[in-house]
Amino acid sequence: MNVQPGREDPAQPITLQVSTAQRPEFKHPLVACVFDRRGQLAQRAEVRDGQVQLSISPDTAGRMRLFIAPMDERVDAKALSIAQLERLRAYEPVLQWRGPGAGRIDIPGSLIDFWPFCFCWVRGRVLRANDNRPVCDARVHICEVDRIPLWILKLPDLQIYRLRDDLLQAIRRPPIPRPLRPGPGPLRAEVSTLRFADWEAACAKGADVQAAQAARASADAIALTPELQAQLHSQSPVVLRHALAQHWKLLLPWFCIWPHWWWLFRCDEIAVITTDGNGRFETTVFYPCGGDHPDLYFWVEYDFGSGFETIYHPRIGCHTHWNYACGSEVTIHITDPRVPGCGDEPDLPGCEVVVLSIGRNVAVREVQAAGTEGLTSAGEPFGATLEPRVDFSRSELINGKGIPYYRWSYRRLSGPDGSSAVVDPASVPLNTWAVMTRDVYRHYKLGTSFPSDLMGPLPTSGPGAAPAPNLFRIRPPMPPAGDEWVVLNESIDLATAYFETATLAGAPTGPAPLPDDLAAGRYELKLELFDAGGALVNWTAAGIDLRTTDQDAPFGTGTVTTSPAPAYNRILAGGDTMGFRMVVRVDNNRCSAEILPVGGTVTPDPVCGFHNYSLPSDTAALSFVARHPNGFATYSFVTTRGSGPVLPAATTSGTAGAPGNGGFVNTGSFTYEKAVVVSTLLGVCSNAAFSERLDVMAMATNGYGTLTGYNAADNAAFALATPCPSCEGEVDA
Repeated sequence: MNVQPGREDPAQPITLQVSTAQRPEFKHPLVACVFDRRGQLAQRAEVRDGQVQLSISPDTAGRMRLFIAPMDERVDAKALSIAQLERLRAYEPVLQWRGPGAGRIDIPGSLIDFWPFCFCWVRGRVLRANDNRPVCDARVHICEVDRIPLWILKLPDLQIYRLRDDLLQAIRRPPIPRPLRPGPGPLRAEVSTLRFADWEAACAKGADVQAAQAARASADAIALTPELQAQLHSQSPVVLRHALAQHWKLLLPWFCIWPHWWWLFRCDEIAVITTDGNGRFETTVFYPCGGDHPDLYFWVEYDFGSGFETIYHPRIGCHTHWNYACGSEVTIHITDPRVPGCGDEPDLPGCEVVVLSIGRNVAVREVQAAGTEGLTSAGEPFGATLEPRVDFSRSELINGKGIPYYRWSYRRLSGPDGSSAVVDPASVPLNTWAVMTRDVYRHYKLGTSFPSDLMGPLPTSGPGAAPAPNLFRIRPPMPPAGDEWVVLNESIDLATAYFETATLAGAPTGPAPLPDDLAAGRYELKLELFDAGGALVNWTAAGIDLRTTDQDAPFGTGTVTTSPAPAYNRILAGGDTMGFRMVVRVDNNRCSAEILPVGGTVTPDPVCGFHNYSLPSDTAALSFVARHPNGFATYSFVTTRGSGPVLPAATTSGTAGAPGNGGFVNTGSFTYEKAVVVSTLLGVCSNAAFSERLDVMAMATNGYGTLTGYNAADNAAFALATPCPSCEGEVDA
């Protein structure tokens, strides 16, 4: 029935004429979707012979939204949303219910050019970041992000101006990279400037700012054509909006840098997929054949037993796969330590023992063997609890050769300075072996729970007894129940032993200030294997290959290769390998930080910090103590006038105990001093107040990051002023 002017009978369907006459060659079937005011799909009807019947009245239709789009049997129209149809460039007509053209829909040819839909195969994997094991049964949400040109066209005028200003500022003054001190996670760095091609490639892969650092090629500003420069300097929001939408790729490099207020992209969910037993997921999404590939964003949930929790939800601006290449694999790395890996951990081939690292961040190859023996390649000592990680050819050792046990031991090689043979009687003696006896466990999956199994030290009687004291089990290929081992906590499930250096005899304990570490020095660690009878194993005679990694830690997503361990890392007897050894320099000393009173030719005032000067050429002696007994600390001393700026002439940094720099002289006992000219401190001021900040940062690491709890800091302030002049007529009391 054709709609008639004035007719408002909701019981009768209305008929709309749908024409594709602007593209007469288009013969693809069409479908009409009607949504109510809540955005819910209320009706779906096919367009047949240029007509569609809808069970709505003209009065009701005014409160609904109608979309016309190509129909494809692979598309579940019931699952379509308004946002998806808008992205697919479905046609939303403005319906005329009265007058000429009432009840007729003419679809623009420019929209038909984008029809029908194309299908894009989306696939990927979810892996744990610490060991690249797959994460199964995770729920991956796939969202489509607003196309940037469309997003720009929707921005209000004020935001268009602001977007223009931020872009020009970023192009004129690109951010400069400044590396940050490594922490417990991967090495971090502040943002840097990349060439556009490198940024586009990094963003297309969903890389964050840190991953994009590897692509950095230049800090040169991006050149703009004169025409584009003129458009971007226009005061017309229409011109600006058109220029930014047309050159939207200029914006991509900066979405990782700009404040969160720019990340106003709409991200509509188009699929939710559960990963399989190999951590893989795949689905098919659709997009207009005449348009660009979809821009996809991924976030992940995991059920730990009490409902799904978000475990991966990075920033949209940095992690959107712009113009996703259909069929390319998306790799998502999960850092949440609670997430277990799935599938049995692959066994090493042959008969090998690979000593990997201490903790996550220090590979064996990074521990120096000569000169400063026992320090990392960055010159860091070790402290707190050290966790050696080892991989074994478990099946071959346990079942093939009858070698199910291992043991870690340690002995002290030097005094606290790392070289002397003198130690305090109350501390760890020299050259006496001791076994690392802290319990080692491994978690395994059993249904929806994760029990743990004791690896050692094993009892010498009763169930699970070992033939000798203090033996630890090489983790068996299979757990005692269930079907897989899991890593819930890398400090529990990846450590083969715990060298607890902070509890050694003579280590500093008690309330601050703590005494010096009497247990500091070089320690030799050794790993030995034992057969089923408890006898020490000759690795060479048993055909066991001892290896270490060829790459530094932390180990990334690329292939990590290994090589035979050097002679330095072997315990040798007559040329045969009897075990693995390495030397670590232990130092749990705490830092000390103290800013001393200002001296020099200015009037001293150590109590209130207020100093008078007579001439601008007077000097203020700034001094501080940055102490670490063995010099394993760096310091930073900063002087600021008022609320800023920092005064370079009164600021310095360096290594505790080493010669100073920037004019600061080490006067002994970790004390640094510099006489700074008053005029340099005051600048344009005649009177001024100053703040001093001293940070002394320990270099010791536990294999995960520097031990920031060993740091120290101090703050102080002082003021410089000319003496108050005597008043005329003043009479002495």
